[in-house]
Amino acid sequence: MPAAPPRSSSSLGLALLALGVVFGDIGTSPLYAYQTAIGIAGAGAALGVASLIVWTIVLVVGVKYTALVMRTDYHGEGGIFALMARFFNGRPPADCSRKWFPVMLVFGAALLFGDGAITPAISVLSAIEGLAAVDPGWDRLVLPLTAGILLVLFAAQSFGTGRLGVVFGPVMVLWFASIGLAGAVQIALAPGVLAALNPWLAIETLARGGWGSWALVGAAVLAVTGAEALYADLGHFGRPAILRAWRYLVFPALVLNYLGQAALVLQSPDAAANTNLFFLLVPNGHLRGAMVVLATAATVIASQALISGVFSLASQAMDLGYLPRLFVRHTSAVTRGQIYIPVVNFLLAALCLMLVFSFRTSESLASAYGIAVTGAMAITSVAFFMVKKNQPGAPLGRWLAVLAGLLVLDLSLFGASLTKLEGGGFVPILIALAVSLVLLTWSKGRSLVQAAIQKSACPPAELARRLASGDTPRVPGTHVFVLRMASPDYGVARVLEQRRRNQVLPQAVVILELEADWHDATAAVGAIEVTPLPAGLWQVRATHGYMVEPDVPMILEKARVEHGVELPAGPVFYFLCQEIIQTCTGRQMRHWEKLLFGFLSRNVLPGPDYLSIPPDQLIVYNWILRLAPSDGACP
Repeated sequence: MPAAPPRSSSSLGLALLALGVVFGDIGTSPLYAYQTAIGIAGAGAALGVASLIVWTIVLVVGVKYTALVMRTDYHGEGGIFALMARFFNGRPPADCSRKWFPVMLVFGAALLFGDGAITPAISVLSAIEGLAAVDPGWDRLVLPLTAGILLVLFAAQSFGTGRLGVVFGPVMVLWFASIGLAGAVQIALAPGVLAALNPWLAIETLARGGWGSWALVGAAVLAVTGAEALYADLGHFGRPAILRAWRYLVFPALVLNYLGQAALVLQSPDAAANTNLFFLLVPNGHLRGAMVVLATAATVIASQALISGVFSLASQAMDLGYLPRLFVRHTSAVTRGQIYIPVVNFLLAALCLMLVFSFRTSESLASAYGIAVTGAMAITSVAFFMVKKNQPGAPLGRWLAVLAGLLVLDLSLFGASLTKLEGGGFVPILIALAVSLVLLTWSKGRSLVQAAIQKSACPPAELARRLASGDTPRVPGTHVFVLRMASPDYGVARVLEQRRRNQVLPQAVVILELEADWHDATAAVGAIEVTPLPAGLWQVRATHGYMVEPDVPMILEKARVEHGVELPAGPVFYFLCQEIIQTCTGRQMRHWEKLLFGFLSRNVLPGPDYLSIPPDQLIVYNWILRLAPSDGACP
């Protein structure tokens, strides 16, 4: 693996990549956030609306995420599932379906799946609708162009977030520079707008609106919908790179642009009613057309923030036992969090297109936007508190005060977003409920499967004792049972007992346990540990780079040459387990849960598709699992 570049240049490069992946969502919110809010409050509240949006960004992103939550990761990964892994030290309880904290976190993660479907749709739609600001006759092209752009975006995911970031990063630098400059020009024409930096104006605006201000707060939420993606994408680029991009470019550009839109309304109150308020910052003609093109590119990139965040969440869900093992392709040898999951990509693409053709306009989609992300924000705050209070010597009173402050902020935004339920806000809730059912059902089913396996599991030492005590003749050759590290033995003892009865028990038996090394991307074989046991039994543990498909025959050869594993003359056969799930009538799982779990189990990535085992040396044995009424085994 080549040496890493110097830290400074590497950090700057990652900051540029982060611009192209992490900040697209929050960076394109000026296209619709201020316009939606001023449409509710009216032109007379131009300063108050700008103040509300700016201070919402400061509190949510600047204080909550960058100063607090993003400091809490799990091996560099961020997001709700990372907090769960941190709380449970890497592995939650076997069956979390009836425990409030894991269920809450699962639902919070599922909300982000819903948000990941809406963000690409509303972002690209809002930009393409800018064509009407150039020529009203182009309005009929909005839907087909949006669909085509989304298809290209999802097709490009296979290249990996790092490569996309290389392309997207410079575009986003140009985008933030352009929106900041456009806003600064308007501020120079109406410098009085700088009064909006006073938070008291936001408070006064809300106080004057009374209960009607809930809708205004719900519109201000649109300015921070990408905040949770910053944390979910932490594993892609790391906290230092994300913070550097935020502080030195993204945040200043956003503030300048929101103040610039307010300055434009101060100069021309009629602009508050224009559905293309953002594009009015730029003079009509070629410059406005260029801004539409740039906005389209930026909104395509905006979609990337949530897509890559959903990839991270899905990967973490698999690690925690909430999803079956799907195909995951690591796309970077430098940052292990950069991944691509084809099945998740396909499902997101289908949902996005359905939303585009169902809602048809960004204004309609805005009414469904915000509930998912603000709900996830509130759940993140609770999870953050639970992690912090469990740390040794943690001052409980201080963290309770922090939690209270975060919940006041989050629940205010969430409550305001609930006003959108009738307008389509139920859509991300339905998506989240569906995803939650999948995650919790798989976790529950796997806990029953693991219990059934553990009942017949046999430790290697006990297995060696059984083999040594028998008088069964041994035949030349070697059997290699390939397992994942810390996994149950999947009936190794049962298979060997069957071979013993048939008098084909080999002279050597190797139990090979594999584990991915998350600190090394490209090592074909890392550390190998060998434990010799009686009766020709060997326990071998091997690590491999997380981007590498382990070559099992090569690992076995290295164990023989370098660690003295004795392999007698004769054939070598490799055993892999294939689970067959059978359900019985009982009360452990409802009928629909059994059907769903059975469907998911049949779509687990099969072991024989990897490991470089020659087909003529591979034996796949079935491990039949029955879910019983009480004890994990059918009568």
